[in-house]
Amino acid sequence: LGFGSYLIAASVAVTLWTGLGPGPLDVFIGAMRNLTGLPLSVAVWLTVGALIAVAWALGRRPGFGTFLSPFLIGPMLQAVVEALDGFEAPQSLVVRVGLQLVAIFGIGTGAGALIVSGLGAGSGELFAGATSDRVGHPESKVRPVIELSWVVIGVALGGPAGLGTMMVAVLIGPAVARGYRVVDAVVARSHRRVATTHRAIVAREHASAVR
Repeated sequence: LGFGSYLIAASVAVTLWTGLGPGPLDVFIGAMRNLTGLPLSVAVWLTVGALIAVAWALGRRPGFGTFLSPFLIGPMLQAVVEALDGFEAPQSLVVRVGLQLVAIFGIGTGAGALIVSGLGAGSGELFAGATSDRVGHPESKVRPVIELSWVVIGVALGGPAGLGTMMVAVLIGPAVARGYRVVDAVVARSHRRVATTHRAIVAREHASAVR
C-alpha cells in the first residue's frame, strides 16, 4: 500500500512537471486549487474524500487502504512537486512525451499495488466500479466517460489540460491492468520463494534432529 501510494504521488508529480497536462482528475483538482487557493495536499484529500463518499453511497464499500492512501499521497505529491520545481523541464517534446508515458505506467503500477495489497482499491477505481455497477455497463466503458467528464469540468473551471491529459485518459485503464498483473506476479513469486526457503530450513532442522 505504501509503495503504491508513493509511486502514484511521484508519478503524478512528473505529469505536472512535464507541462503536457496532468491526468483528468488532476485537472479537476488543479481547478479547485485555483478557485479556493487550498494547498495541493488538502485539495487532493477533499476531492478523493468526495469520490470515496459517493462510491460508498453507490454501494462500493471502501477498505482501510482506501482511506489511508490519500493521506500518504497528498504530502508526498506536494513534496515531489516542490522538488521538481527546482529543475527546468526538458524542452524536447519527445523527451516530455516519454516521461509522461513512464509516469502513466508508474501510476498504473501504483494503483495495481493498492489493489494487490488487499487493503482497498484506490478512490478512482472504487468510484469507477461503483458507477459501473449503477449504470449496468462494464467498467472498461464507463471509466473513459468518467475521465472525460473530469477534463471537461476541470477545464471549464480553469484547470490545466493538454496533450498529456488525453494520454492519461486513454492509457490509464490499460496501465492499471498491467500494473496489477506485474505487482501480483512479483508478490506471488516472493511468496513462493519464502515458502521454498521455509521448507528448506525445516528440512535442514529435521535432518539435524535425526542425526
